[in-house]
Amino acid sequence: MSRFTQFLIFFFCGLNLAGQTGAYKSKRDSLITYRNTTDTNYIRKYPNRLILTLYQSYRQYDIRFTQNLLQDTLGLSAPRLIADANVVTGLTVDFDKITFSFGLKSTPPTADQIAQKGNTTYRTFSLSLSAYRFRFEGAFRRYKGFYDMAPARFDTLNNKYYQRPDLDVMSFRLRTLYIFNKRKFSYNAAYFNTHRQIKSSGTWLAVGSFYNYNVASDSSIIPYNARPFYGNWNSMNQYGVIGISAGVGGSYTLVLFKRLYANFTLIGGPDFQHRTMVSEEDALTKKYWRTGYAGDTRIALGLNSKNFFMSLTYRQEYNSYQLTNFRIEPRFISVDFNIGYRFPFKERKWVTRLKSNKWYQLL
Repeated sequence: MSRFTQFLIFFFCGLNLAGQTGAYKSKRDSLITYRNTTDTNYIRKYPNRLILTLYQSYRQYDIRFTQNLLQDTLGLSAPRLIADANVVTGLTVDFDKITFSFGLKSTPPTADQIAQKGNTTYRTFSLSLSAYRFRFEGAFRRYKGFYDMAPARFDTLNNKYYQRPDLDVMSFRLRTLYIFNKRKFSYNAAYFNTHRQIKSSGTWLAVGSFYNYNVASDSSIIPYNARPFYGNWNSMNQYGVIGISAGVGGSYTLVLFKRLYANFTLIGGPDFQHRTMVSEEDALTKKYWRTGYAGDTRIALGLNSKNFFMSLTYRQEYNSYQLTNFRIEPRFISVDFNIGYRFPFKERKWVTRLKSNKWYQLL
């Protein structure tokens, strides 16, 4: 075979390979574009609306203690400390990919309620950002002033609960949520009102969290008549956790008549915790790593039309900290009634510049 013939064979083979490579790249890019495009038959977005949501929330935050060191027939060893911050009013502001929310305790307690349960001060703030398949959430909560729901410590003579006005709880959490079926499912539609889900759909979820949780008091966190059940740490007055958790779960939204919807979300997984225990009275400090469990349950029912929306949502967050012969379990439960409207928003120059920013466009 002549060199010229060999040259022609290699030349046309190279052209064919290049064509296949180009076709493959084109097919790959088309597939990426398809996967990164929202199906408008399932989801409607409102990037040019200012969305205001007023919410009224019933919230319960409690810390439960259980021990397995000694037998307890009277129920003295199981404190259930509750923050009396039950009714909260707040405002949420959404625009495009950014959500900001804050809440304040809205119903001042009466003198009789303060006498019976004490007074709780409460603050909460949250900020979130949405990328195409990711949602980033940050939340800060702080409670000071608890009372113990355990019947064993209820003062029947004076009709009041055992109170801890010095007990201070602070939590800060950053969470990343990955949504697998973002093409046909909107998590924001069920809980954050920036989208509308107009056809039923669901998705698998993956979540990663980083958080800091701290409980502190002037004296022992554990009520006085429960301390004999808690061994060497019965005078613990500080407990802190820095945690990293990873979990999986799922979310599904059922839609009726393109406006009515119901959503159920469940997430759970292991929780890797660096713990710090301090008893100033006994001059004890202990720091160590431990694995626990973290879970998140959410339910939403609502009406979501083009501009007006309202919903009823339920949230429960749970962590479990197994210590030496006893367990601490913080629980946060919230039932929210939300009502809001999507207002037309004239895009100013600064908004146009923000949306054209390459870093913002990556969200």
